[in-house]
Amino acid sequence: MGIDRRTFLAGLGAALGTALAGGLARAAEPVYVACAQAGDGSQRVCAFTLEGRLLFSTALPERGHDVAARPGTRDLVVFARRPGGWMAVVDRDTGTVSRVVLAADGRHFYGHGAFSADGLLLWASENRIETGAGVLGVYDCAAGYARIGEVPTGGIGPHDLALLPGEGPPRLVVANGGIRTHPVSGREILNAGALEPSLAVLRPEDGAVEAVHDLGADLADLSIRHLAVAPDGESVFGCQFAGDPLAVVPLVGARDASGRVRLFEMPEDDLISLDNYVGSVALDPSGELVCATSPHGSVAAFFERASGRYLGRRRMSDVCGAAPGTVAGTFLVTSGNDGVAIARVPDGDLADLGAALASTVWDNHARRI
Repeated sequence: MGIDRRTFLAGLGAALGTALAGGLARAAEPVYVACAQAGDGSQRVCAFTLEGRLLFSTALPERGHDVAARPGTRDLVVFARRPGGWMAVVDRDTGTVSRVVLAADGRHFYGHGAFSADGLLLWASENRIETGAGVLGVYDCAAGYARIGEVPTGGIGPHDLALLPGEGPPRLVVANGGIRTHPVSGREILNAGALEPSLAVLRPEDGAVEAVHDLGADLADLSIRHLAVAPDGESVFGCQFAGDPLAVVPLVGARDASGRVRLFEMPEDDLISLDNYVGSVALDPSGELVCATSPHGSVAAFFERASGRYLGRRRMSDVCGAAPGTVAGTFLVTSGNDGVAIARVPDGDLADLGAALASTVWDNHARRI
């Protein structure tokens, strides 16, 4: 199951003291967090501000993927890159690691998780290794993130997940990527040519799967990967195509609260520029605009959510992370080559956040906390 507890804790070593001085008190301005690779090649989880200040940079022994913030607390949970064997609980103010949770026997993590609205439970996307069935591991946060059960996701290869708004029992939307992996073979696709991607809605309290949507036989190789949920319950999703590399297929879509699924259209040349790969999707603070990034194509593309209307694109080398900015029409985007920038829509200008963040190789995702 990948890295063991002793190895992980040894790898952390002095990481418990690696928070920068500026991160010891909570910044007044908005704070973002992302996994990254530092200039010395070490894997990190970092927090920073729009002023270009790095608040903390905490070492990880392996590459991280996404980060989730626990409501009402100082906990951030960093998830290992798939097929990962650990998640780490980090203090959002100091960057210190308070706890490491290893994957259960016969399971591995898929890189993402989501908290209940009250912060009492964490759901993490996982793989049942023997069968390939997707599950969400259920963790009791107040009991030291003890794993207390699991629920099916209605598919295989669950990746991103998000809590849907609304009254009553909690409901989750899950991007079942349809890709089966194994810790021994790493990121190799074990079911190439037979992917089973879907978008599922489930009730984690009783494990009921309310709905499972696929994109049809013609798009069976279109792996649904990442999500952003609007206040009205519509779920925007981004995809990665594992079929014929010369094919041109839609990569961004949405499922509204009634269950209707639609794909956003783009001019062919613009769609080709995404290189069949969307690394992240995000909504602006108004919830009305969508950003979809492609690190393979080095492009950030923008859409109007309600209509699906394409608003244009901007080039940024190896851009992948995307998160809401501070005002309507803005996004924060991160890159493996070009640092961090604010994208303004509809003009699409990219405003660099400065040299302090430019020397870091920013990884897949960015979150505003």
